[in-house]
Amino acid sequence: MQYLMDLYHTSSTELVLLFVMLVSLIPVIFLIKRLIFIPVKNYLTRHHYDDYERIKKYPIFRYLLHTLLALYFVCWGKIFHSTAFKAHVLLGIKDTIVILYTGISVTMLLLTLIDAFADLYHNRIKAVTKNAPLSLYFQILKIIVIVIAAMVTISYILNISLSTFLTSLGAAAALLTFVFKDTVLGLLASLQLTTQEIINIGDWVRIGAIEGIVEKITISVVTIRNFDQSISTVPTYSILNSNVTNYRGISESGARRVKRVFNINMATINFCDATILKALKKSPYISKDVIDKITLDKEEKDLTNIKLFKLYIQEYLKNNPAVYTEGFTFLVRQLEPTINGLPIEIYIFVKEVNLVGYENIQDNISEHFISILPEFKLKIFQNVGVV
Repeated sequence: MQYLMDLYHTSSTELVLLFVMLVSLIPVIFLIKRLIFIPVKNYLTRHHYDDYERIKKYPIFRYLLHTLLALYFVCWGKIFHSTAFKAHVLLGIKDTIVILYTGISVTMLLLTLIDAFADLYHNRIKAVTKNAPLSLYFQILKIIVIVIAAMVTISYILNISLSTFLTSLGAAAALLTFVFKDTVLGLLASLQLTTQEIINIGDWVRIGAIEGIVEKITISVVTIRNFDQSISTVPTYSILNSNVTNYRGISESGARRVKRVFNINMATINFCDATILKALKKSPYISKDVIDKITLDKEEKDLTNIKLFKLYIQEYLKNNPAVYTEGFTFLVRQLEPTINGLPIEIYIFVKEVNLVGYENIQDNISEHFISILPEFKLKIFQNVGVV
């Protein structure tokens, strides 16, 4: 009833002000578009065409228009207050609507600008920051903007100071933390993952049964492209409680390990002497340079063909340009005999880290050693099962 009475007693001057505000809205919109938007668009088209084409999909001008209109309504609100507007209930509703409209418009404009800037920034320096989780940082920035805008808007609507609102909010912090538990945990986990460089975009990682390349890190999930081109998503906060293997060190060091074991048939291991070198030098399958570098102790009486084979492996690998002989482990050793023969293990690092090249190198090494075994009168152990 009081609301209707306030409306009834509204003076003709105030009605005129309302009419002027609404009617002048159309030319104001026209002037904003004509004097601001069109010149800005023309300038961007002429001088920054590529950038403008990239950000054109973002509704920056739409939210800028709403923001300017919000300022327009704020100015009219000051006028209404100065004229002692009699419909106090209507005035209060109007103030609340204007505050909400202003807060939402400014917030959406800032969020859109952040998205556009993130797109431009990533496109311009993506070669430099290809491993940096830029989307995560911009997401955090957007959350900060939303939180600040919400606090300021609510404090204005309730007509209380921001410090008083924050004090009141502290009492509800436990409830808010519980309601937004996943978001809070994801935010803290994503910051920890990136600041401590546990994982970065482009890293080859294994998390539990998932193995692939990290494509995106956000507050809520980490996206991993598996090697079969399928996509796996892992909750960000759960990664801190998981066993994470990051193979980034392989690409950073430029070296990748090769660990192969050859099980030699122990029945083929025999004593030999230096005369076997003469036979090996005549073999068309063995490099003469490698054989010439194998030196034997003249007084050594317990020379075996397996030891000669180990010496050959060492010299062959030292002469292989794809193998690191310094700076990384270089080892050829004999392991404990088993029912499957005498294991000879090579433990080396090669200079190729890409999968295809790496597999080709270790395949060539293994194939060469298996093929050359008969020259040393040795055989690979083969377990012939009973069918």
